[in-house]
Amino acid sequence: MALPPRKAIAVTAAALFGFFVIDGVFVWAENPPWWQLVAALLGFLAIGGLQLVHSFPQLLPRLYRYRYATWVLQAVLAYAPIALFGSAWSGMAEFLTASSVLVFPAVLGWPLFGAGVLTCWALYSGRDTSTVLYNVLEGALIPLIIIGLSRMSDMIVKLHRSREELSRLAVAGERLRFARDLHDVLGYSLSAISLKCELAYRLLADAPAKAHEELGDVLRTSRKALADVRSVSRGYREMSLAGEANAAVSMLSAAGIRTSLRFEVGRLPAGVDTVLATVLREGLTNMLRHSKAESCEIRAERVGDGAVLTLSNDGIGRGRPPRGGADGGLDALGSRVRKLGGALSHGADGQGWFRLEATVPVPDEATRPDGAGPAAVTDPDEAEPSPPHIQGHRDLVPRTATAITFTVLLGYFVAYSVVAMSYRPPLGKAVVTELCMFATLLLQLLISFQWRFVRRARRPRLLQLGALGGLLLLQCVPWFFLGPSWMGLPGFVAGSALLVLPAAGAWPLVAAVTVISDVVFREVDSTLTDLIYETAYTVICALVVFGLSRMAQLASELHRSRTEIARLAVTTERLRFARDLHDLLGFSLSAITLKCELVRRLAPTSPVQAQAELTEVLGIARQALADVRTVAEGRQRMSLTAEAANATAMLAGVGIRATVDTDCGELPGDVDTVLATMLREGLTNMLRHSRAAHCEITAERTPAGVRLTLVNDGVEGRADAGLDSKVNGGSGIGNLTTRVNAVNGRLEAGARPDGWFELKAEVELLATAA
Repeated sequence: MALPPRKAIAVTAAALFGFFVIDGVFVWAENPPWWQLVAALLGFLAIGGLQLVHSFPQLLPRLYRYRYATWVLQAVLAYAPIALFGSAWSGMAEFLTASSVLVFPAVLGWPLFGAGVLTCWALYSGRDTSTVLYNVLEGALIPLIIIGLSRMSDMIVKLHRSREELSRLAVAGERLRFARDLHDVLGYSLSAISLKCELAYRLLADAPAKAHEELGDVLRTSRKALADVRSVSRGYREMSLAGEANAAVSMLSAAGIRTSLRFEVGRLPAGVDTVLATVLREGLTNMLRHSKAESCEIRAERVGDGAVLTLSNDGIGRGRPPRGGADGGLDALGSRVRKLGGALSHGADGQGWFRLEATVPVPDEATRPDGAGPAAVTDPDEAEPSPPHIQGHRDLVPRTATAITFTVLLGYFVAYSVVAMSYRPPLGKAVVTELCMFATLLLQLLISFQWRFVRRARRPRLLQLGALGGLLLLQCVPWFFLGPSWMGLPGFVAGSALLVLPAAGAWPLVAAVTVISDVVFREVDSTLTDLIYETAYTVICALVVFGLSRMAQLASELHRSRTEIARLAVTTERLRFARDLHDLLGFSLSAITLKCELVRRLAPTSPVQAQAELTEVLGIARQALADVRTVAEGRQRMSLTAEAANATAMLAGVGIRATVDTDCGELPGDVDTVLATMLREGLTNMLRHSRAAHCEITAERTPAGVRLTLVNDGVEGRADAGLDSKVNGGSGIGNLTTRVNAVNGRLEAGARPDGWFELKAEVELLATAA
């Protein structure tokens, strides 16, 4: 358990102990025989243990299951000994009153609270009015203090525990958003690649020139997909409806689908433009996957204050029925459109056509011809996600903590006022006494809620010290004018010292205030029991003021920090997504590009071999779609052996001689994944940045762990001469450095003296397991 929850529980337990000390003093003052003192001590211990169970259910959860039975036992221990000890035992009823609210639902707990307060009135009904009023106030105030400290301690513990859960939910929400973006961006591109590769496969034998054009489109699509991957991985992506519409017409026409385009929507805000472009891309993806359309219509126009995009096709009845969940992409798009205040509809129009229509309102500022107004409307999906369970409840915890603290401070003010009025001062002194006590309360509220008020001041520290100095003056100066009737609020001064001063200066001041108040109290001819009571009461009041004020501040800070913690967790998840996208899809799309270039060279002279290469391209595209799902679901698991086998086949296909030896035995799952990722990323960089003719891949055991080495002879012809300087960069090799460091390894990359480029990772397996 973290320090703040422990400190909160410790303060609460100390206050409970103080109350038991006070009640024990009253029992001891009755001079009972030794066996009654022993019985009283055992009763205190039993009630204290039961109270801890009721106040802190997280400490003994199994016993708390029987809280109703333990409450009944506490009731017996609270009232039965009164027959033996009289009113000296009445303080135990106050603990029971607090437990009633802590144990039972509010509809029953608060009526029992009221009944407990009335019990205090009944126990002291035969005494003078001041004594009855003071004890009734104590009968309500002490249970409120116990309830407040217990509830706020539990609140602090739950806030600390909820941060991890909140971060997990925020990350899950970000994963869903990321998965949707992957579906929207790459689903279209990979579907188009598969479609055009199948078309080129059929055209190679009869129309090689046409197949050559289709392969050119595949190359452009794969390069655009790589750019989309980079955009999504950075968490920022703006799309253009006009650009997507023109690209769609070109792609559909090449696929033999008659397409008509009507674009009269004008300039759109960035957020609206991106969402409508995403709708168009997703609609085309579904059409290519689930129908065999021959005609398609794309229409974008202004209607009133909004923009309307309509995508229609005649593929109803000629395609494969979509499998379960096929509309998941459209459902996600509907959510995005609704966040902009729009609507999405789709379905058959009754004339044999399928129609997808999106309507999104356009802000007036964005339609001004002079370009005034905001440059863009923020896409709600690009904004930082609000963590679950915070929206709509942002101020509930701080308000509850503030209300508890304010109620207890006000209760202390009333209780001390009753004591001051019990001396029956003249009217003038009574008014001055109340004004001084009210001023003390205001200064205490300023210090207790300094996290709300003082932080706005130019010199907050000076204001805090000034408020504490004012409390000291109000505690000491009025005594010279009001005499023994002025007791002040020493607990407020002591508690404020703990809040404002460091411990080395606060505790001596607490001791001084307690001693001075005892000296003053002694002058009014009090008994030793009253003196002990006053001493304990001042210290307890100081602890309560400090504990409630600090916990109220901590509750507010924790509640605010949960949003920041969730945001940081989302940022970390985005970085993980970026690495996974770069490592997994970068390799696949690079391989598609490389093989399509090879097919274009082979098509005129070796159509059979070109068809075989196209078959491999189709397989890579399908694997890329599987990798998209893997990244989106956060369940990436890779094998070094499998990656090495794939690398051997791929390198042989592109004419690179490869020597592969990865016989290093079984590896831990995280290490296996990291090394497989390193191999894939290293090959991706080699294909992109060099003209290697020979490559060596070696994985071997070392005394401390495992070493993976990837070398190639492409240094001379590398397009990027600074690749070896990117070890600590933000992508590629830099991502691998982060991954290898996470499994207690180190990564090295650079040119060797013999002219070969080397990428090497060493992981200590024993340290990783530990």
